[in-house]
Parts: sequence; structure tokens; C-alpha cells
Amino acid sequence: MMRLAAIRTAVLVMVALSACNKAPPLDNVCSYGPLPATSEVAAGQGGLVTQAATDAYFYAFDGAGKQVGSAHVNALLPLKPGEYELKVNNSVHMGAVESATLTKCATGGVLVNGSTDEYYHVFDDAGKELASAHIGAALSLFQGSYQIRLNNSSSAAQVQSGTTANLTTGTVNVDAPTDEYYYVFDSAGTQLASSHLGKPLGLFAGMYTVKLNNSESKAEVGAETSNIPAGTLVLEGSTDEYYYVFNAAGTQLASSHLGRPLALFPGSYNVKLNNSTATTSVATSPITIGSGSITLQGSTDEYYYVFDHAGTQLASAHLGRPLSFLPGDYTAKLNNVSIPVRVEAGRANENQTGSLTVKSSGSGYYSVFDSAGTRLASKELNQPVSLPAGEYLVKAGSNTRTVAVTAGQSSVVNL
Repeated sequence: MMRLAAIRTAVLVMVALSACNKAPPLDNVCSYGPLPATSEVAAGQGGLVTQAATDAYFYAFDGAGKQVGSAHVNALLPLKPGEYELKVNNSVHMGAVESATLTKCATGGVLVNGSTDEYYHVFDDAGKELASAHIGAALSLFQGSYQIRLNNSSSAAQVQSGTTANLTTGTVNVDAPTDEYYYVFDSAGTQLASSHLGKPLGLFAGMYTVKLNNSESKAEVGAETSNIPAGTLVLEGSTDEYYYVFNAAGTQLASSHLGRPLALFPGSYNVKLNNSTATTSVATSPITIGSGSITLQGSTDEYYYVFDHAGTQLASAHLGRPLSFLPGDYTAKLNNVSIPVRVEAGRANENQTGSLTVKSSGSGYYSVFDSAGTRLASKELNQPVSLPAGEYLVKAGSNTRTVAVTAGQSSVVNL
């Protein structure tokens, strides 16, 4: 035994001299022993085996970083005497090979358990990704400290030779009947992952913020599934328009076409349609809000405007094009003439206007006034102007006429 130890020491010294006079550090990863007589190794070489419990390969690199060999784990790799950098799943350990000696370097492993069809990723302390595997499949690694990530959630793993570090994950899931996605954020507000509604995400244990159409809910993920309840909100209407959802602070969260529902976490929201507003509370059951429409019909290429009871303009549209609003009382204006209109859910409120044309062989403009003498509109002679039904005063130069406008008809004044 003393003779064998002396030979082994001499070989180690020779290896050290051939590798910049630096012997591999003693550790509990690599062990050295006689090369079995049945080994197929050339004279003067040694053998190296990387031991692992998974179906993987190991790679050997020389001092210049050149790959000099590879083999399946637990298989013998013949190598010239020297010091080598060994890699298994890009984890690294130094091992020495001696002539007629078998070097065995043991790995440990990491295994992430969970219920989702996803992959986890292994990073070193410098943040470099080394390997990945499906949940439930182990990865062999040399001993050391690693960061394991699943959907960018993270957990530390300390890998020891000959053992497997088992990590357990939980899941988060948001269920709602819309074709939308939810998003998961960490405590610092960084988005980690997203998934379609009804499809769980695997995460390491911790507190997370989940967003659905920018509505928020907290989720504590443990070893089991964290199901977060959500509801839906839809604003029904007959026009080709969009509605908008705001939180209590007035921040716009989402928008959708009329008739298309939005999934939201339970809470109080403000809904806007053409700047008309309603407040609603979303729970886990569907919420449906009805709207009605306003249309001013006319024969000219002009626009009408809709105002709320405070006199704030909400929207405008070309004559003949409907606008949807939440139920309530509004004022429509055409050429500064006001028409009170009421919007009821599910109903279309149509108002027919008439037109007025001042005809003349000359050129210039005519103006239209109301009974109080307020000028409402002006147009080029021979060009029509649309107005709600009523009596108006028309002035063109020194000529003044009173004219009645009838809904759905064209009135003509000849000068």
C-alpha cells in the first residue's frame, strides 16, 4: 500500500508539472484508483468517469479550453495525463488524469417537481444559463450553488455530490370565459410570465401580483394551485364602436368592441362609451351593461355633436352615422341648434333633420339665425345647410327672409 501511495504521489507531481505546476484541489467530488485491467486505454494514458444518475454526457477540456473528449456519464473516457475541466450540463469541475489510474468524478442533481407542462432552467452564480429540463426530469450537475428558474420565478439550489436537490413548485391560474391572457409580476413589478386564461403557470413559492386587463390581484403561491377568481364585463351596443374600462383612480385599464366581454378581477370600475360614464362592480358572475344609440339623419355633408347635461361635448359623428351612449339624457347639436335626446338601453333614437338652401344667381354667403337673433350657421349661396325642424331667419346681403324647416324635407329660398 505504501508503494502504491508513493507511485500515486509521483504521478500527481508529474501531472502538476505538466499543468502549470498546479495540482487539482482535494475535494469530495473526484477520487482516484487503479485502472481496471480490462479497460481499453492506450499505454501511458489514464481513464476518467463522470458518475451521474441521469442520461447525460460529460465533456473534457484542456488548459487552453479545447475540448479533447466526451463520453456518456458512467462510461470511461481515455485521456492523457493532465488536469482537465469537466462539464456536465455546463456545470464545471476540475479533475486530474494519471497514467494507469482511473479518476471518478461524482455529480449530484437537481429535480423540480410540479404539475404543469413546462421547463425549468438552471443558472450559475454569475447568472449564466447552464441547462434546462422538463418539470419532473432531473438534471445532473457538479456540486455547487445554482439558481433555478421556472417562469422566471427563482429558487436557490445547493447541489451535493451523490444526492439530488428536490424543489417543489406551485401553480397560479386565472379562470374566465374570454379569449385573453393573464400576467404574473414579482414584488418589484417585473413581469415574469403570462398564460392564456384557464392555463396554469408553475411558480416557486412566494407572493406575486397577477394582472388581467391591467386589473390586479395578489397571489400567494405554495405547493398547491392558487386559483384566482375573475369575472367578466361586457357593454352591449349596436354600433361599430369601443368601450373603455377605468379603475377608481381614473387610469384606463382596457378597451373592447361593443358586445365583446373583458375579463377583470372583482372590484369597482368606471366604464366609458363615447365619454358617457357608468360605475359598475365586477364579481365572479358576468356583468352586462346595455347602451342605446343616437342618430341625426340629414342630407348634407355635415356633423352633429352630443353633449352631456353639464354642457361637455362627448362625441361627434357625420349625419346618418349613429353614436352609442350609456343610458341617460343628452343634447345633440346640429349647426348650433340643440335637440334634447334620451338614450335607453337597447333602443335606437333617430332624429330626422331638414335642409335649407338659399338660391341666387349671384355669389356670396347667407347666414341662418334663430328667433333670438343668434347666428347659427353660414353657407355659400346655393349650398344646403341641415337644421332641426323649426323656423329660422335667413339673411343674404340686404335680403332677410323667414323660413320653416321641416324634418325630412328640403326648403328653398329664392333671392
